[in-house]
Amino acid sequence: MIGENVLRGKPFDGVYILDIHAHLHCSSDFQMTHTSPEEVVDTLDKLGVDGICASSIISIHADCRLGNQLMLDAVKKYPGRIYGYVTVSPHDNEIDLDPFFAVPGVKGLKVHAAFHRASIDDPRYDPFLEYADKKGLPVLFHAWEAIDTVHIARLAARYPGAKLIIGHGAMRTWEVKREVIAAVKKYENIFADTTVSVAYDGAIEYAVRQLGADRLCYGSDLPFYDCRHVVGKVATSRLTDGEKEKILGGNARRILGV
Repeated sequence: MIGENVLRGKPFDGVYILDIHAHLHCSSDFQMTHTSPEEVVDTLDKLGVDGICASSIISIHADCRLGNQLMLDAVKKYPGRIYGYVTVSPHDNEIDLDPFFAVPGVKGLKVHAAFHRASIDDPRYDPFLEYADKKGLPVLFHAWEAIDTVHIARLAARYPGAKLIIGHGAMRTWEVKREVIAAVKKYENIFADTTVSVAYDGAIEYAVRQLGADRLCYGSDLPFYDCRHVVGKVATSRLTDGEKEKILGGNARRILGV
């Protein structure tokens, strides 16, 4: 039924969808449209997507503190539609996280070591990961290469109370997926998302066979990518409706505590 509705061009109906990997605002390095919180919510409405958990691209690319404040403003303006990740930077480890997590819609941390010219296992991230470990928070990592997942697996052992999400990993190259599969099978606090611009037919099904439907979450990378094709890959896959419902929103709801 879920796939049939999509193929008919109808919005989702009766399925809670929560995008675990999204962004707000724009980047000078990419051609992007519909990037403001207002435009993002309009996109969600057209698709029948209930909500997103997003970090600000500004906090990743240019000004971590400004981007985090803009994320917070969007979370307050659109409660229940936009949830937030606080982006943490190895170049500013004095960011006070408590005021952010005093706001109910702020749900986790975002680590984008590549844009911050660092490694995921950079010790300057340690204070933030210790915070996530203590609070039981999710941490979404941009993980593009196989070595990124190797680092995340080591962090999972050090910070078992944190919920570590491997962004992009479940849908990337075989080398990356091999590390993701090993990490997810070894550590119960590791999850993966579907975020990628291209993927071969059957990639979603393969990920579920290897990881299980409970460990994979729908993520779009909006507005880097148009989220229509990413959500469509899940909806039109050969999975059962029950598996699709877990991936599209059920798992993210559990991880984020929504």
